[in-house]
Amino acid sequence: MSTNDALKMLYKECLKLEPDEATQLILSAETEEEQEFYSMVSDFVFQHRQRKVIEENRF
Repeated sequence: MSTNDALKMLYKECLKLEPDEATQLILSAETEEEQEFYSMVSDFVFQHRQRKVIEENRF
């Protein structure tokens, strides 16, 4: 599997992230850098969902 394919797969998996899962990932991170990564990923996912809700006038 190429790096490009792996990253595309990672992106799709990240979009499935639920709030509880994100919190657990952040809390269980072994390093500050890993914790920051999980926080940034969860922020991105939730911003993406928020944007969709706003676009669909579901607020």
